[in-house]
Parts: sequence; structure tokens; C-alpha cells
Amino acid sequence: MAAPPPPELVDDAVAEILLRIPPSDPAVLARASAVCTSWRRVLSDPVFPRRYRAFHHGSPPPLLGFLRSSHHHPRKAGGTAMFVPVETHAPFLEPTFRCEPLDCRHGRVLLDTVGGKKGTLAVWDPITGDHELLPEPDGGGPCCRSRSGAVLCAAAAGCGDDNHHRDCHGGRPYLAVFVGITGDRDMVARAWVYSSEADEWAPPASLLIDAYSSIERKRAAIVGNQVYFLLSIRMSTRTAILKYDLGEHRLSAIRSPLEYNKDAVVLMSMEDGSLGLAGIIGSTLELWSRKVDSEGVAGWEQYRVIELQKLLHIDGPYHRADVIGFAESVGVLLLGVDATVFMFELRSGQVRRLSKPGHYNHVFPFMKFYVPDFPSSKLQFPAEAS
Repeated sequence: MAAPPPPELVDDAVAEILLRIPPSDPAVLARASAVCTSWRRVLSDPVFPRRYRAFHHGSPPPLLGFLRSSHHHPRKAGGTAMFVPVETHAPFLEPTFRCEPLDCRHGRVLLDTVGGKKGTLAVWDPITGDHELLPEPDGGGPCCRSRSGAVLCAAAAGCGDDNHHRDCHGGRPYLAVFVGITGDRDMVARAWVYSSEADEWAPPASLLIDAYSSIERKRAAIVGNQVYFLLSIRMSTRTAILKYDLGEHRLSAIRSPLEYNKDAVVLMSMEDGSLGLAGIIGSTLELWSRKVDSEGVAGWEQYRVIELQKLLHIDGPYHRADVIGFAESVGVLLLGVDATVFMFELRSGQVRRLSKPGHYNHVFPFMKFYVPDFPSSKLQFPAEAS
């Protein structure tokens, strides 16, 4: 006589098991929902996402993937996928309009669009596909020779009890910072701030900068109330940094520590609240932090020098190596070596090679605590390859 089946776990026990699934691959939760009716019932409970984020309290939102930059050639709708997942499966949708990413932060993406009816900037949620077109800032449209931006949460009470914004769900309220350069020899940088609550742009702050300067479309670093953008100087190998102070509504410029190629350097927000910089010269990765001394003077300090071939375990020669992105909440540098992308965790020193090859000029890491919307079944995860 066959043994009777084991008793079914009660919902509380199932929930305790599912809460322990690591958040780095949301597709695992989707597959768990297909195990049986009781598991799907637990995952469909509207309370579960909140319990899931609370259970992983103290952990930053995981790096789910990144948006690729098409190097000043806006992606066409239906063209090459903008999102590259870190794990095999990811819930990313694709924009339905021609666009280029400018920033990705707190569950939101700032896009530079082409042919928008209301303006040429949009804030987009890649999980739901919802987007909001922004009005063009006064004097900040096509007249800008180069342009970039940043988007950040503006919730007064915060989204969680720390700086990780683990409870951010995209949408309003948010701030969008837009920077652009106008002029020929007498070049002027301007910065505008859009508030979703006020639904308007503040008047711009301005700064006269070096001739032939250009704002790189790389992810800005945000440290406190300061937003930092990378500047390149045409006809030279020099780079500089444009600093915008949100509190004082003021622009200023900072020198880079060394002459790095613009494609081989990124700005970082450090755990100690300072501005960081990672750059590659030759076969060496150099890490810097901007510190303030006892007399109140800020300066660059080099705190780490790493040989790339030893770090990445590369045996043969390579053609090109760039720092293509930084995910601040998890402390991960993204390095592009020829057609291979590596993830380098600064704290642990661990290196991971991504399975999807490709030449990436710059990427925008997407970090979020994500639980699939089981009741609505809006999202369809791709079938696992055999």
C-alpha cells in the first residue's frame, strides 16, 4: 500500500520559505508561484511584497541589470534591446519610442526622447512601462551642444529607513536635473531642476567653462545634495567634473586627478559620503576619493591601484578596457574589456563575467527590489533556455 502524501505546508510556513529567496533574480519567485496553488496564494497576497522587502532589510536593492547607451545614436523602438539582465531572466520592458538613457536611479529612468509631443525628456518605469513626458526647460533644448541629466526620488519621508530607497516604486514624486552646454568659444554650462510636484522647471544656474568642453552622457554621481557630471575636453585627453549643488542651486567645476580617456572613467558615490572616481590607464585600474583635509581643502587621494589582467584573470592581450558603469548601492564596478563585461565588487574583490557579450560604451545600472505582480499577471518571464 502506497504511503500517503505528506501534509501540505500551512501558508505561514510557505511564506517563511519564500521570504528567504534571494532578491537578485525575480524569476525565481515567478517559478515558485507555479509550484502549487498554496504557494501562488501566498505570493499573490498584497502583503507579501512589503514583508519581502522588510525581511531583506539592511540589504541594498539588488542589481537586476543595466541599460545600454547607444553612444549618441538614439535607440529606435523595436531595435536592439536597451536592457541587459545580470541574471538569466529579468522583468524589463522596452520603451515604445525612440530614446537614449541619461540616468537610472530609485526605480526610475530618465530618457532623452526623439519626437516627443510634449518635450524631449521622459521619466520611465521599466517594470510597468509607464512614462511621463516632461516639458522642455527654457533654453535647454536643441540649442545645447551637449546634454545629460539625473533623476532621483523626492519623497520627503524617504522610501525606506535608509538611503537605499528599497520601497521606491517609481512614479511621483521625483526631481529631474538637466544640464547642458551652449556657446562656441565662450561656453556656458546650465543646470535646470524639474519638480514633479510643482510640474515645472526652476530657472537655470549657469557657469562659464573651458572652451571645447562637452558633457558626457554617463551616469551622474550623487553625494548628499551634490550632483556630479563628467566633462570631456575636445582635442585633448583631459576630463573635468561639473558639480551642481541642489541646495544652493549653484554650478562649479572640479579637476580630475589625472588625464583619463573619457570612456575609461566613471564617477562614484562612496560609502563614506565622498565623491569617488575610477579610471583605467593602460592595464591599470585606479581608484580615487575626494577628501577634505583638516583645513577644509578638498583634494583627490588615490586609495587603490589594481592590475587588470590579475584582477580579471585574463591570460592573453586585449585591445581595449573601459570602466563603463558603477552601481553605488552594491559597490559594483562594471568593466568592459573588448566584448566582455565584468562585474567587480569593490568590497569583497569578487569578479564575475557576464554571460552576454557585447561592446558597451557606457551602461546605467538598474537596482530595485522587485516582486512580480502575480494577481494581475502583467509580466511574462521568458522561458528558460534548454
